[in-house]
Amino acid sequence: LDETGSRLRKRKFAQSYHVDMKQCPISGCDSRGHLMGRFERHFTLAACPIYHNLTPERCKANHEANERLRKDQAAELGKATPHHNTRNQSEVEPSPNQVKYRKKVQKSRENHAAGSSENRKNLPDREDDPGMREPFLNHIASQYDLNLFRQAQALASEGLESELERLHESGLLAQDGSNPDRRIKVIEIGRYEMDTWYSSPYPEEYVQLPKLFICEFCLKFMKSSTILRRHMAKCVWRHPPGDEIYRKGTISVFEVDGKKNKIYSQNLCLLAKLFLDHKTLYYDVEPFLFYVMTEADLTGCHMVGYFSKEKNSFLNYNVSCILTMPQHMRKGFGKMMIDFSYLLSRKEGKTGSPERPLSDLGLLSYRSYWTDIILRYLSTLAASADLVIRDISQETAVHPADIVSTLQALQMLKYWKGKHIILKKQDIIDTWVQKQSKRPAEFASRSIDPTCLKWLPSRQK
Repeated sequence: LDETGSRLRKRKFAQSYHVDMKQCPISGCDSRGHLMGRFERHFTLAACPIYHNLTPERCKANHEANERLRKDQAAELGKATPHHNTRNQSEVEPSPNQVKYRKKVQKSRENHAAGSSENRKNLPDREDDPGMREPFLNHIASQYDLNLFRQAQALASEGLESELERLHESGLLAQDGSNPDRRIKVIEIGRYEMDTWYSSPYPEEYVQLPKLFICEFCLKFMKSSTILRRHMAKCVWRHPPGDEIYRKGTISVFEVDGKKNKIYSQNLCLLAKLFLDHKTLYYDVEPFLFYVMTEADLTGCHMVGYFSKEKNSFLNYNVSCILTMPQHMRKGFGKMMIDFSYLLSRKEGKTGSPERPLSDLGLLSYRSYWTDIILRYLSTLAASADLVIRDISQETAVHPADIVSTLQALQMLKYWKGKHIILKKQDIIDTWVQKQSKRPAEFASRSIDPTCLKWLPSRQK
């Protein structure tokens, strides 16, 4: 509300965030001066003296006065003598000047409280557009508190312009301050800041941001680091919602029902679209289950990836979408999630296959997994045993079509007299066994243990 009690008009998003890197957006302002008082020019509304009902000269004078006050306070603190209280803990005895200043502040607040109603009556009228000027604040608080607020405003405006200049220099902002590609280019989630690969249908006011801030636990998305920091101080989530159905060491898997946890599931899909080109599911999440894999530490369970699947798939797809977060790629988590999806299929007594089309990285991961699981099966098979695709499928839960395509890629399948014949090439198997023995211990330990699964298919619940 403004000083007259009427509601101020909301500024359009473009007016607030699309800034010309050379010119202040306030009508009639020549970009001279800065709210901080120590810069010659500004280019944002937040740093504009005119918007804050000030002049460049007044801002400079305020800055010089604040600097003198800061030096005086430092000098007073240096003169203060420590004393010991009853618990023998060292404390600083306030100086006479500090006591005098404290009483002055208290008196200022008391006078403001006594005359607050009169202050509102004496507010000056303003003929310009109230949406392009800051409301008068003299009646809001005492002069001391208002000065503290002004100092915080000035520091924030300096930080904002520095951040905008950094984004412009890195190419994330165009010259007019807009997002040139109209897509989010960078996200910050947890301890990581990463470039995105594709666009995602976040709400319009978020799509225009060059950088998006995301809570790593509840996946809520925000516009600034300040909002994220305040959210993290209040957020009670330390793991995904839903049921923890698997845990081994620090690795856990949570089953999230899209119907019961709709907002989280939608946020998860929007996040995934930033790294998946072919993903089309964003908001219709109720028919799906999401399996979120996490790695735990003292601060919580941090998402490393997820896969989703339909609750009732007509074609027995065991994965609709799968993603390993970029910061956790090439660590073995992708194969772990694929293996886990087939473990669920074996538990259901079905064979499974991922939904097509697969992304390029998805196809590579699945091809590598199918190769490993087939060669592992063949390496444990007796030399005289018959090789039947149906038996491999029943043992591994991999769909026969995927087994055939993998054997063809390995050149271990031959079509002869109207039948497919599996060629057990011992040299390929021996090379694979030797390669597995040389894998780093970190990757070798990242395997799914079926005994750690605590889960029943929906038809058995």
